[in-house]
Parts: sequence; C-alpha cells; structure tokens
Amino acid sequence: MSRQPKNGKYHPPAAAAEPLAPEQATRRAVAAVFGALDGIVKVMINRANEGSHLHAKLLFDFAGISAASLPPETGAEEPSLTRLLMEKLDQMAEETASGEGERPVE
Repeated sequence: MSRQPKNGKYHPPAAAAEPLAPEQATRRAVAAVFGALDGIVKVMINRANEGSHLHAKLLFDFAGISAASLPPETGAEEPSLTRLLMEKLDQMAEETASGEGERPVE
C-alpha cells in the first residue's frame, strides 16, 4: 500500500522482495487504471464543467470527439457534448468488455 503523508505527496511502497516482470507490471497498471476510470472521468468532467479547457480537451481527445465528428445541427436543438462524450465512453467500455477494444502493448 502506498503512503500518503499530510503534505499530500505520493510515496511509493517499499520495494517488493521480487520485482515484477514487465508484463505483470503492465497488466497491473492497466487493471488499476480501468478500475479507477469511472472516478477519473467524473472528476475530469467536473473540472471541464468548471471551465478547465485542458480537462475538456483531454476528455474530447480521449473519447475521439472532434468538431468533425459532431452531428450536424438540426433546428434549435444542439447536441449535448456531455451526452456525446458519455456515449463514446459507453461504446469504449462495451468494446473493451467484448475484447474488441485496444489492448495494452506488452
């Protein structure tokens, strides 16, 4: 377990008796990222909604959303960028669950 002192800086855990093989380390890292993905995305969406263009751009890049991929406007109703982002994340989650998503490089 990592230690987090009062100053908030991350300190890695003490080294294990036997180091992990690169493939094991990669699998653990990917599993950790996917395990935290929902929370990370929610926080990033909140930050983007607060006005952080950096968070918004990263979310759009992550989801593959660009101005060219947006559907054309119809009447007064504009597509919700949040809805488009969530649909793209749902699609990515389905692809990952079905084995069609991108695999980590090992």
